[in-house]
Amino acid sequence: MSSSLLRSVVGSTIFVLLLMAAPLRGEDAPQSANDLLARFSQDWNENLWEHKSRKRPHGYMRPLDDRGWQTRMRVLRELVLRGQDAVGPLLEVLKGGAAHERVLAAQTLGLLAPDVPPEPLLSAAQTDKNSAVRLYAVDALGMRGSATTAVEWDLMRKQARNRDVRKHIGYALERKDVPVASEVAAVLRDWNPETIDTAVLGQTAPDFALTSVNGEMVRLSEYRGQKAVVLVFVYGDT
Repeated sequence: MSSSLLRSVVGSTIFVLLLMAAPLRGEDAPQSANDLLARFSQDWNENLWEHKSRKRPHGYMRPLDDRGWQTRMRVLRELVLRGQDAVGPLLEVLKGGAAHERVLAAQTLGLLAPDVPPEPLLSAAQTDKNSAVRLYAVDALGMRGSATTAVEWDLMRKQARNRDVRKHIGYALERKDVPVASEVAAVLRDWNPETIDTAVLGQTAPDFALTSVNGEMVRLSEYRGQKAVVLVFVYGDT
């Protein structure tokens, strides 16, 4: 090999190594679980819940132009993608984070079950001041499957003062110690975040397919030209 060719190859090799060693920046940079949680908290405005009535002052709806939901869904997916690496930071947030952070942490830990310790979830389900946090902690406990046998569900339901929390304790009992299927988290991991803003108010809904309670695949386009299709989602943030 000539000296000029050798210098060229060596120079190229050094250049490639420098490219490989250079840190990624911006959206392409890998983010830790803590980074993702901070990003969610920065974009989320808890005060955007619409006030509906004195009986339900915070309502269940958020403004149509709220972009915090998009960040929430993207962060939820990224945390699930990180698997066990996200469990520790999520448990820390569940213990001492802001209310909206604790809600997200409890929901994500349910999707990472059954490899999540039950004690922090049980504590949140019983003692957290926020009913939404207690609700998601109950869900996460139920999604752990057979590991939930140590939970005194009937006693917990009897002591629960919030109606929705009691309902979700009932859902956990109906699981009969069956853990969440791995396919549930897989659907979220495989979801394309670029489709998050494709449904626009006043325009034709994008086609999609869902599995019915009977196990049948139902596609929205099958109902085109028929009567209106009404979709009811319980707890829109799930």
